Amino acid sequence: MAQIKYFIGTDISKDWLDMCIYGPQGVLHKQQIKNKPAAINSWIRQTCKSFGYTIDSSLFAMEYTGIYNHHLLHILVELSAKIWVIPGAQITESKGLDRGKSDEQDAQRIAIYASKNLEQVRLWNQPREVILQLRTLLMLRDKYKSTQHQYETTLNESKTFNTSTTHTLIASHCKVAIELAQKEIIKLEKEMKSLISSDERLAELDGYIQSVDQVGLITSVSMIVTTNEFINITEAKKYACYSGVVPFMNASGKLKKRERISHKANKNIKKLFHLLAVGSIRFKGDLKDYYDRKVAEGKPKMSVLNAIRNKIILRIFACVNARKYYQKNYQYDLAVS
Repeated sequence: MAQIKYFIGTDISKDWLDMCIYGPQGVLHKQQIKNKPAAINSWIRQTCKSFGYTIDSSLFAMEYTGIYNHHLLHILVELSAKIWVIPGAQITESKGLDRGKSDEQDAQRIAIYASKNLEQVRLWNQPREVILQLRTLLMLRDKYKSTQHQYETTLNESKTFNTSTTHTLIASHCKVAIELAQKEIIKLEKEMKSLISSDERLAELDGYIQSVDQVGLITSVSMIVTTNEFINITEAKKYACYSGVVPFMNASGKLKKRERISHKANKNIKKLFHLLAVGSIRFKGDLKDYYDRKVAEGKPKMSVLNAIRNKIILRIFACVNARKYYQKNYQYDLAVS
């Protein structure tokens, strides 16, 4: 990264991009442009000419905002630009005592943060089209699951608090919505399976992931998408941190508190691994034995469950990195004590 001299920070919203160019002399330029391909291309051409930076000597930094990033990322990939998509929590932590909030300020903060943290840069890799499709299917499934849950809650509450006539009316509509959501969820999962089976690499990865006890399709697809098919994240410990299942020390001077997990994580992934951990202690096996032993020793139940979440992640990465299916009696070097 030694050749990088310019840092272009972007704060992204649905309709607008706030751009900031930061160079050796400080902030060179700030401007708000439309989040449209033509506007982005025009801005890059004009500012390269006006301020003397080149694509090769620049790092484009931004937070991930879902589909709102797409126009900018697509253009930068075509230009072979260096891109750093920074987790929002990292930038938030870097603000310190800084006060004030605006899109223009955020663009500048992103640019300055990138300039000061080159050693942390992880260049963004363009996911294959099949990964983008899987991500879309997951997003749609999550929406249908949320809809299903909302109508199920309405139905359950209606039975308790409404008259029988009103409840019958509500039930007639809620059940239709619930059945529709269930059918769409099944359809989406079939599409996920079809996409995976049609791609040799994804089929191989899915086989390794689902060979681990309790791990199913949705966890497998979620891991493939969030790691960009294990290209962006290759280490189990980094993924455990990303998932919010790594406990961090909380100490100051002589005052030491119990280690706690961070709330800065992918909450959907964290929930998936929590469900896997809870499921694993319901059936006979080494994870249930581990849980029972640690609880009997006096360990907090949630702490033990978190250790099991770690164990499952470690096992998945061990299988993927070794390109082997899970073997119950195999002792992994990364086992959690």
